[in-house]
Amino acid sequence: MKKILAILSVLCLVFTASCGKPEHKIIYRDTLIIENTEKTFEGALERFRAVLNSLTMRVYLLEDSHNKALEQENPGGYFRDPNYIPRAFAPFGLSSLEICDKVDESVDSENAAEIFKNDADGASVIFDRQDGGYTLKFMSETLTRIYESSYDESTDSLRFVYSQETPPQDKNIEFLEFAKAEGNSYAIQSNKARCFITFDDDGNTVSFRYAELGAGEYSPDESIFAPSAAALLSFRSNVAEGKKTDYDNIREYNEGVLTHIETVEGNITEIQIYSDLYASVFVYE
Repeated sequence: MKKILAILSVLCLVFTASCGKPEHKIIYRDTLIIENTEKTFEGALERFRAVLNSLTMRVYLLEDSHNKALEQENPGGYFRDPNYIPRAFAPFGLSSLEICDKVDESVDSENAAEIFKNDADGASVIFDRQDGGYTLKFMSETLTRIYESSYDESTDSLRFVYSQETPPQDKNIEFLEFAKAEGNSYAIQSNKARCFITFDDDGNTVSFRYAELGAGEYSPDESIFAPSAAALLSFRSNVAEGKKTDYDNIREYNEGVLTHIETVEGNITEIQIYSDLYASVFVYE
């Protein structure tokens, strides 16, 4: 299983020759490429990561190019420019999700204890596979860690919930949901963020809005797992119409313009970056 690509990950490395010496040319791609179409949780997880990488790379390429232009204009003081963007874009970063990379079709209740021996850290391991997903538990006298994964084939949606049980009270820690919407659109949400993103038939980004809460969290009860068409339409509207002051980190993209929005102590900063100005960084060879 492929892990979430880091923000500086290289998707393609091309070797060319110059003056008899090899030159390494790094090509970044933000095109959505779906390689795994299996109707399983693992397949949907790879599709989520492909969508996430395309989103991350589109933002990175534009914001990095924007920052480099400011650095060239003012090498000694670019970091004081109000339009400089110091904050790296790292959407939907759930460390607990990495446990899923160790689960494939070979894992069962008999071998799970050995496979997750290091992760369990001395706790008992219980693994139970269910239709479309599984539950993995690490149980000790004082703490139970629970990883629950679900997949719905009819809507091509997944749900991952990580929780801890510490007597006498249960506490949900992290959750992630990913669902295919109409056309080439996808809905994603976690405790802290929501996103709706659309691609064209060639996998190029058409539009998205990513909004990350400044305070509070979304509830797992506000689920988009196995959603109806109406639920996805409502989710898209909520993401699009959310008040800027409710979030401290927003990225919007539409008609070739990326808008970076941050809210600090009630003050909203907006920076617009035009794709046409940095078209050369997008390579689709």
